[in-house]
Amino acid sequence: MAKTALYDLYDSFDSDVYLDKSERNIQRVSNKLDDYIKQPNEENIHDIRKAIRRLEASYRSLPSKKVRKKRAIKEYMEYSKKLFSINSEIRDLDIISEKLPSNEDHSQQDTIRSIKELLSKQRKTKLDEAISFALELRKLHVPKLTKMVKISNKRSKKRFNKVISKYAGNIEHHLPIVVSDNKKINELHELRKDCKRLRYLLELLPDYSTGDQSGENKADISKLITKLEGVQDILGSIHDYDMMISYLRRRKGVGTRSTLVNSILAKINQERQNKYEEFTKFVKEDISLNSSNIFITMTHPKTTLT
Repeated sequence: MAKTALYDLYDSFDSDVYLDKSERNIQRVSNKLDDYIKQPNEENIHDIRKAIRRLEASYRSLPSKKVRKKRAIKEYMEYSKKLFSINSEIRDLDIISEKLPSNEDHSQQDTIRSIKELLSKQRKTKLDEAISFALELRKLHVPKLTKMVKISNKRSKKRFNKVISKYAGNIEHHLPIVVSDNKKINELHELRKDCKRLRYLLELLPDYSTGDQSGENKADISKLITKLEGVQDILGSIHDYDMMISYLRRRKGVGTRSTLVNSILAKINQERQNKYEEFTKFVKEDISLNSSNIFITMTHPKTTLT
């Protein structure tokens, strides 16, 4: 299944390359953290979240619990994940505010304005909390993996393939479910996260863009990363709509006009449906769910669903 195919196609793990790239992932968080503390705008929120996701991929694939439980590494990861979580909430508030209509008539503008003001207050509270965590993270010693960790290629490859197989298996499990039912919101969300995790893990292999691997493996990895990124981008948009719908449903009748909220919900639901249809079209054109392994058809599509 997923384990065999990925192991056969991408058996190019190198512990030195892995440690070097993981070291860079830690340093990237440190660098982006400085930018974020100086100016926590939308771009820097995006950058620090992305950097922490890459760091998490490195952390999860470290070859032993003993290494993962080293105080400096574990503490740095825990603070980073907390910062990621708070900034995710801030991003959600920004998305909701952005998607609220701005061309309603005068009687409705007051309602929209009141919702946006509430969102702004919530954002400020969350941002204050995030900056506090960012400053605490900045105080921590930045781990130096190449100095702290010594791993064998065989052992680290085994762990790496185990983690890859876990996420690949999750994707193979969830993809047919969400393609057949657009209301599987939790599964859609988990699928998006697993696509991200697998993509960032594959980026820890020898650079697929510089010829460090054999030509076939390099092309396959490049194709798979591109497909995973395509899936997660579409699912990210669907997740934004789901989060917006959930928020508006909670707001109905709470100091808002139900007719206005229902109107916005109808529009958002239609946009969400359009994006879901884009997702199913993408999957059906590029991935055969009838195959024994979807990762083969992600890189070498031979059949499509009808």
